[in-house]
Amino acid sequence: MIPLVAAALLAAGGPGITAGAARYRVEIAGAGVGVAVLSVECGAARTRCGLRWESSLRLPVASGAVLRTRRIATAVDAGGRLLDRPEVEVDGVRRPGRGARGTVPLTALELALAARGGGCVEVVEEESGKTGRACGRLEGGRLRVDALGVVEEVAPGEDGFPDEVAIPAQATRFVRDAAASVPEEAPLLEVRVPGPEGRRARRFCGRAPDAPARPADLSALPAPVPDGSRCQVQADGYAAELRARGIPARTALGVAHDGEGFVWHAWVEARTATGWVAIDPAFGQLPARGPRFTVARHGGDAATRDEAGRRILECWGTTSVE
Repeated sequence: MIPLVAAALLAAGGPGITAGAARYRVEIAGAGVGVAVLSVECGAARTRCGLRWESSLRLPVASGAVLRTRRIATAVDAGGRLLDRPEVEVDGVRRPGRGARGTVPLTALELALAARGGGCVEVVEEESGKTGRACGRLEGGRLRVDALGVVEEVAPGEDGFPDEVAIPAQATRFVRDAAASVPEEAPLLEVRVPGPEGRRARRFCGRAPDAPARPADLSALPAPVPDGSRCQVQADGYAAELRARGIPARTALGVAHDGEGFVWHAWVEARTATGWVAIDPAFGQLPARGPRFTVARHGGDAATRDEAGRRILECWGTTSVE
């Protein structure tokens, strides 16, 4: 989600960054998933400005449905360049921020580009420390930014903060909304994924199709029976049943073909004498049929489920199966 943080700030122009605050509704694939707040406070001389970003996101059901929080605070000069080492807090845990003095943090990128009228700057991602060139140019009243390979389209507001920030490759938008809030329930995002007919699928989110499982005796496994509930609920339930019988099992999350097209989906992988075999409770398939692209797996515990959620969210914005 850090590329999303990078796109959250824009100044309409002028000699330096704009002081103020703005609240945004965060959307993924058209569904509201949370809120983000950006604030900038500058001294009278405008030689030092405090920059603060806060976000709270309720991840989609297929991404674990957990609440994610991130806070980044730092100080920059009027050109948006770092003066102090950033402070980073993720899900309530403080982590050392990164960034050399004089580089532009991603949270101040659009401010720096607007102050320069576009062009390129050296940027740093405050949490990971990733650095590189970022460039922006005005096109038809919007600022088009390429930040470390992520393209962002920003609509400036009259007060210098953006009215909207769109990241097409991630199907994500930040929309100015004073009433924005975190949803109580995890959103059910659109699960249909465009792609070619079945077997012609070659890649999804940088992954090749799952390799066919080796032949195995599955007679000891209970027959998967669709019950009409969400695929993830069915997969988690079936995996728990297998583990209760002493059979190692895990939930797989990714994209599968349902006979009509590709969908975001959840199924089960069971350990057999010949290796892991995919089983699809929602589709009633034992073994599961392809093509499938596994993006993440979890064993039912909080740690692996949380990590699976991170991996799934990274691929939500992938527009299609190639």
